Amino acid sequence: MYHLIIVDDEVEIRDGLAAFAWETLGIVPEGKFAHGLDALQYVSAHPVDIVLTDIRMPFMDGVELMEQLRRRHPYVQVVVLSGYNDFDYAKKALQNGAADYLLKPTSFAALADTFRRLTAKLDAGKQEEQRKAALERKGYLLAKLLRDEFLQRLFAAELDADEFETGCAEGELLLEAGAGPYAALTLELDRLTLAKAPVSDKELRLFAFALDNILTDLWDGGGAGYHVVDKHTAVCRLLALRPDDAERAAEAVKEQLARFMGLFRSTVSVGIGFPVEQATGLHKSAAAADRLLAGRAEGDALLAAGPTEAPGDRAPGRAPHEAPEQAASPAPRKENALLAAAKRYIEANYHRSLTLKEAAQALYVTPGHLSALFRETGESYLQYVTGVRMGKAMELLTDLRYKIYDIVELVGYSDPSYFTEVFKKHTGLTPAEFRNRSPQ
Repeated sequence: MYHLIIVDDEVEIRDGLAAFAWETLGIVPEGKFAHGLDALQYVSAHPVDIVLTDIRMPFMDGVELMEQLRRRHPYVQVVVLSGYNDFDYAKKALQNGAADYLLKPTSFAALADTFRRLTAKLDAGKQEEQRKAALERKGYLLAKLLRDEFLQRLFAAELDADEFETGCAEGELLLEAGAGPYAALTLELDRLTLAKAPVSDKELRLFAFALDNILTDLWDGGGAGYHVVDKHTAVCRLLALRPDDAERAAEAVKEQLARFMGLFRSTVSVGIGFPVEQATGLHKSAAAADRLLAGRAEGDALLAAGPTEAPGDRAPGRAPHEAPEQAASPAPRKENALLAAAKRYIEANYHRSLTLKEAAQALYVTPGHLSALFRETGESYLQYVTGVRMGKAMELLTDLRYKIYDIVELVGYSDPSYFTEVFKKHTGLTPAEFRNRSPQ
């Protein structure tokens, strides 16, 4: 029997496909998933032979899922079932090794024919290749496990020469104890470490998997260094091989993570520790990165320790937001600077619930004072927040990769009906009408 999973963001289609008589074809349906990232997480932990997937889905679409499967699990067969009769999508699917490309709606008879051909192909001579791929995968997973364990120890405490050499060899890391400089970075989801918002174990596992997957591609794959993700907290540790380039590389990671804002529902903060000449001293750099994050405000982008500072110090000018009211007199120019800081805070956090009280607390002023500053410009705090959200919503609506219900969450709303009312009041059109009138 072959193991199948179904990936489609429409629950009716997932349920309908799952109800098909797969057993008559020698196939067992193992799971149903709403997007590619969730499916990829499952494939990484369970035996799967065939993936039946849609193309357009949130967080990770079908094309990206196929690319990831081809690189990480090449023995998995993929069949695409999509409602988009677009040659470009079919071409990309076939380039990424899709076994077949079916268009919705399709009959169960056509579905059965496709999977009979696929299972016959698997029966004919793929067993040896699958066994080889499975052995290679076991080797990769063991090396990753050893690498993660070694990196955790390296960031936590100083290792002696033997421990360091053994850890690098077992984890397949190209590091030399004295060939620095190196630096440690800590990346955290603010939702988990600042707001202390409760999440389920399943969510936490998915967050950690998503972060690990992204960092493998962008950080390790891009040659920036190595990383490890704590599966219990989703806190990420990054080892930078080129400390001078760490900020640029971290910014690239943050930009990529923005694609998953609807999944994480959180801003991301990164602390960059000071460089160390010895790799065995990375625990000091990691501790400095942690201290920077401990004093941050939610939504801070990058907090970097200076290259020449002592381990316990914070770099001048790179600390989290200081209180403008404590640092300056209430002259008009300083109030304008405070208003600019408030707008930056809103633009960094518009994607979630954001009250006047919270923004005022982040800037160390009273809600009344912050409200007055906005009203002096001719619009209220709420009007400014709504304007930012609507501007972003209009931008996202021109991108067909995002469905309207995804955009609702991405711009900070939980009720689609309320979002539609606000959007229509702001633009004169419903979101659907705006999308239909926008050039694609």
